[in-house]
Amino acid sequence: MQQGWRERAGVRDGLIADLYESVFSPADVPGVIARINRYLDCDGVHMVGWDESKNEVLMSLVTGNHIQGAETAYLTHYQFIDPRREMGLQSPTGIVVACHDQLDDRYVSGSEFYQDFLIPHGPRYVAGGNIFRERGQNVHVAFNHLVGRNRFEGEKREALGGFMAHLARWMKLMVRADGLREAAAGSQAAVDALAQGVVFLDDQGQVLHANPSAIRLLGDQMGRVNLGLSGPLGGSVVNAHARAVALSRRPHSLTIRRRGQALTLTLSPLPRAPRSGTHGLGKLVGSLGGGAGLHHRASVVLTVTAPVGTSRESLADLARQWGLTPAEEALLRAVAAGTSPADHAEGRGVKISTVRSQVRAVLEKSGHPNLRALVGAVAGNT
Repeated sequence: MQQGWRERAGVRDGLIADLYESVFSPADVPGVIARINRYLDCDGVHMVGWDESKNEVLMSLVTGNHIQGAETAYLTHYQFIDPRREMGLQSPTGIVVACHDQLDDRYVSGSEFYQDFLIPHGPRYVAGGNIFRERGQNVHVAFNHLVGRNRFEGEKREALGGFMAHLARWMKLMVRADGLREAAAGSQAAVDALAQGVVFLDDQGQVLHANPSAIRLLGDQMGRVNLGLSGPLGGSVVNAHARAVALSRRPHSLTIRRRGQALTLTLSPLPRAPRSGTHGLGKLVGSLGGGAGLHHRASVVLTVTAPVGTSRESLADLARQWGLTPAEEALLRAVAAGTSPADHAEGRGVKISTVRSQVRAVLEKSGHPNLRALVGAVAGNT
């Protein structure tokens, strides 16, 4: 143990809090581990996870300038002969194990792992162990002391043991949260892939998320508070209907007009989240911010339906007949629904010059002189 190191409870507790908070912000994990490394006065940390059934690495996180350059060599060869891996598997999860507990100087002097890899990169003494073991997947963490430093003993080893217990709890939470993140992101991806317009609103009728189809149908109105749309009853705005649905828990439909076409809007209540709002998926998604799943504050879902006209099947047939690319077919569907090229570009998040090039390509492939002729032909084909 290096002389002068002492446990500092206030600093330790702050680091433990930061560790658990990083469950909701994985980008903070490297910084938190680096601060724990500095607090314990170690020379680097390597956290590595394996799928034992496939004998392949699932994750690898290295902090500390002395060992970062060794990561590639470790993953390509030395992980397979790392004696610490088996030591971690044999010890209970969350318990600190030091290499010198089981590997004496004679072993080290004859070990390829130590002599050709670990010591040449700086570390001599290592302490850590297993922090996750479930369904054939394991995660180990190793704290390093460079050559010339003492073993992990005394107060520092006790402190490391305390962090190991928290690292094991933290890693289990990380794995569970990752599954929730995947589910949340997958649900949003599914909604965004729908041809029907879908908008999520809160109790006050404020827009939380709109899928691309809704943006295409409602255009620049999506950028305005309450969608900028008016209902048919005394000029009532859509958010008033959303608030009524959120309160009554009963669906409601109305019709609005945009660019000369009637759109049917159906507002339906969503299951209420727990009142505390501090547990489960709601807290996770809220902590991750935008783009990480359907917003946990959503109370009402609004579906947008365009008038019956051009069928998706007939447009798909035309797209195949004319040899359109997916982007060109999307443009064909948009103009057939009455969307201008400019609004289509905005809804797709591309430059208007890109859409103009697609317009020229569709006209050339379909043999029509202009968009009006194309739209007329498409309408006559359905």
